[in-house]
Amino acid sequence: MNFSTIEINNPDFVIENCKVYHYRNDDIFRINIFFLEANSDVINENWKRFSNMVAANYQTSEYMSNREFDRWNFYIIYISKDNISKVLKTKIENDKFSSRKIVEDSYNKEFNDDEANSLIVKHITNEDLNDIIASTEEVSRTNFSPINE
Repeated sequence: MNFSTIEINNPDFVIENCKVYHYRNDDIFRINIFFLEANSDVINENWKRFSNMVAANYQTSEYMSNREFDRWNFYIIYISKDNISKVLKTKIENDKFSSRKIVEDSYNKEFNDDEANSLIVKHITNEDLNDIIASTEEVSRTNFSPINE
């Protein structure tokens, strides 16, 4: 599954000290992923506003199809190079309004299309599971023998 950048032309999405991206696949069943890259303080101040903007601008009948799959496949990934507290991370990821939210903190890479696709595979599509299983060494199994019959 390939994801490509969708240009955001809405001035509401210009948030000070943030970089905002939108990716979408070209398959018949659409998955929309938004990224907000900022430090933890900026994410703390803006995550709810950003979630509301995604809902208001993209989860509308003008933008979406009527398919149930498309409505349930909106994601926001918040990226921070510094650490985000467990309290904030839990608050963001457990918010059920509009989209599934994921927090990727202590992120030490330069964000680009390859990194976006890597994060999408890691958190959403899990397309790498067969590779992970294939590269895992065979686990030795032993029969369970109870101490007391």
